[in-house]
Amino acid sequence: MRKWIIGGLAGMTAAVMLSGCSGTGKPVQQVQSYQDGTYTAQSSPDERGAIGEITLVISNGKIVKADYKGIMKDGNLKGIDYGKTNGKIENQEFYNKAQRALKGTATYAPELVRTQTVDQIDAVSGATVSYKQFAEATEKALKAAGKVDAVGSANVSLEQKVKDILKKILP
Repeated sequence: MRKWIIGGLAGMTAAVMLSGCSGTGKPVQQVQSYQDGTYTAQSSPDERGAIGEITLVISNGKIVKADYKGIMKDGNLKGIDYGKTNGKIENQEFYNKAQRALKGTATYAPELVRTQTVDQIDAVSGATVSYKQFAEATEKALKAAGKVDAVGSANVSLEQKVKDILKKILP
């Protein structure tokens, strides 16, 4: 009788494990989770002394809001005057390039909220330096938030199901 019970348990365990294999076939993914809170960090200055600053709001372990801004050496935000010299457009080509970079940089924070990782965000042509500053500031903020690693996989819950079944059946 005992052999029958053990054989039945082995069969059930195998069936449960194999049913987990019939899913999507996706590999186990590492899911990052962070401590809830608001975190602000700055990048190193670029060759002109400008820095990038990001503020992240994390709720339920996920980035729910990201606010990124470029700050010029004089402390002013990069905006409509970015690319001007002494308040004037002295070089139209340089000003246009600076404004295109500013527009491209504005896409980084929303993409971070959408993707939850800097690695999934492509640098916008003309805003590569800003991207590097964005990535650096973001990594600093996330480091301050403290990563909590969690494995997201059907196998994790499957293992727990098998343990629960065995606890119920075996004395």
